[in-house]
Amino acid sequence: MKKILLSEKLILYFVLLGLGAIVIVSTVSFFGTKTALMNRTFDQLTSLRITKNNQVEQFFNDRIRDMQLLAGDDDTKMLATAISQNGQENKRRSIQDDKLTDVAVERINDQVDRYLSKYKLFQYHFIGFYLFSDPEESIGQCFSDSIFSGIQPLPIFLRNVDFHKSSYSSHVAITDESFDVATNRPRMFISAPVITGSPGQDWKNTTLILEVSIDAIDTIMLNNDPLSGLGLTGETYLVGSDYKMRSSSRFQPGSILNTVVKTAPVEAAIAGKGGCIISFDYRNIPVLSSYKNVSVHGLNWAILAEIDLKEAMIPIYETRTRILLLSVLILLVFFAFVFMISRHITKPIIRLKDATIKLGQGNYNMVLPVESMDEIGMLTESFNIMSRQIREKTSELQRERFGSMRSVIDGEEMERQRLSRELHDGIGQLLIAIKLRLEGLLYQDGKDIKNSIQELKKYFDQIIDEVRRISNNLMPSVLEAFGLAIAFRNLFTDTEELSGLRIHFEAKGDFDNLDKKVKTYIYRLTQEALSNIVKHAEAREVWVNLNREGELLSLMIRDDGKGFSPENAGKAGGNGIHNMRERVSLLDGRIEIRSEARQGTTIKVTIPIISHYASNQDFPRG
Repeated sequence: MKKILLSEKLILYFVLLGLGAIVIVSTVSFFGTKTALMNRTFDQLTSLRITKNNQVEQFFNDRIRDMQLLAGDDDTKMLATAISQNGQENKRRSIQDDKLTDVAVERINDQVDRYLSKYKLFQYHFIGFYLFSDPEESIGQCFSDSIFSGIQPLPIFLRNVDFHKSSYSSHVAITDESFDVATNRPRMFISAPVITGSPGQDWKNTTLILEVSIDAIDTIMLNNDPLSGLGLTGETYLVGSDYKMRSSSRFQPGSILNTVVKTAPVEAAIAGKGGCIISFDYRNIPVLSSYKNVSVHGLNWAILAEIDLKEAMIPIYETRTRILLLSVLILLVFFAFVFMISRHITKPIIRLKDATIKLGQGNYNMVLPVESMDEIGMLTESFNIMSRQIREKTSELQRERFGSMRSVIDGEEMERQRLSRELHDGIGQLLIAIKLRLEGLLYQDGKDIKNSIQELKKYFDQIIDEVRRISNNLMPSVLEAFGLAIAFRNLFTDTEELSGLRIHFEAKGDFDNLDKKVKTYIYRLTQEALSNIVKHAEAREVWVNLNREGELLSLMIRDDGKGFSPENAGKAGGNGIHNMRERVSLLDGRIEIRSEARQGTTIKVTIPIISHYASNQDFPRG
């Protein structure tokens, strides 16, 4: 597994945390800004659409009011009367005769000139008067603003327009835009009844017809100024109930009555609804659209204010770019800050790591400065304490090792000395005696030789017994042959014979299947304890209890001697107690020594024997 340093982890974790926070804040900010900008754009479009809608409605309301005023004007009535008279005269002459007399035409032209100039009807093109001779009949003649040299038939598309049905109606009629094939352009008309005469008398009903200027409507709707709030792709336009444009498109010339706009906003507006939506326009381009129907009597138009979604999103994209740049800048600053913080945090930890490596290599004199009172400072202080304790323990272990080595060497030397004494005092003296007897045989006769041989036999028996005793002391064969309890009894019998002590021994439990090392160590420990009692305790009686309960072996040795201080044991140069502790430690056991002056000494040893079975006799673990 690849190693990852703590500083790298800190940098990684903090950068990921910072990056996550920045991403969350940036995302929330971006979408919040996007929503706000979209709502603001929709509000602007709606405000512009309402303004244009009010202007269109005001335009038509003004035209209706103009027509009502014009229809009731005396000059209009006089002109209508003159046209009516000429029309009746023309009817009497022939319905196919399209010409009036020059005098009538000249008079009408003069009146129309004065009429248009007087009322400054710049929003209209004067069409003329549509004459009803009675409610059921019409002559169907009109005057054109471009043809005043005579009377021409009413255009075909106007003949089907039901302008009025009531003689005294003050209703102003507005016709929807229609395409005039004769002039090859869209046209729109407004009409009002002109009443001449009195009801019940010889009255005539004549309709005043004016053409509404579509250019005036385009002037209201069409706006190419980028500063108007529509930008480079925004526009406002009108659509009729047949889904054809009623105002000019900003992008498609000649769009009136030619461009079909059957989009979701148009359908909703024609159905009488209003609102804002993201949709596709007549160019199949996604746009933000604000839509509603136009409240003009007789017209079912939709008014729309739209702007391309791409242009509307430009501020949002710019905001996104700014957020990204700011996020990257913040992330870089955050990374630098985290890098310095991680270095500050990990520097003492790296120092601790290096010191730990040196400590593991044996340099126990490491002392690190404590630079802070936080967890790292406490860790440094703990390291210093650990280093000091390891140094002390190491010194203690070295002293103990030297002591153990000295004890081993001393023990070996003492054993050699003991063997030397036993060989010299025992076997050596017997061999000298045998030598002297054998030399004396040279000077004896036959009968004395036989007696001397008998004495030599006794010397040889003593040598054999001495060799057996020395051998038993080195490695008692009775342990292997008869077990621990019998070996203890033989040891206590020999000790009683040699020292005069009275030893009371009691054994409980099964000791036959004990590990060889356990038996040997327990035997040597008991030997060492008895040796110390004989040499130093001045005791008369000794009590020894050997007990096995399950997998626990316990040994207690108690005497009635003068006692000693366990803390001062070994200071006089003896190694007996130290050797006993070493043997118990090697068996993973516990030893407890209690002694008081003139109160005797008690040694308690407890040894677990299950581990020795598993490691030395391959017994299964429980």
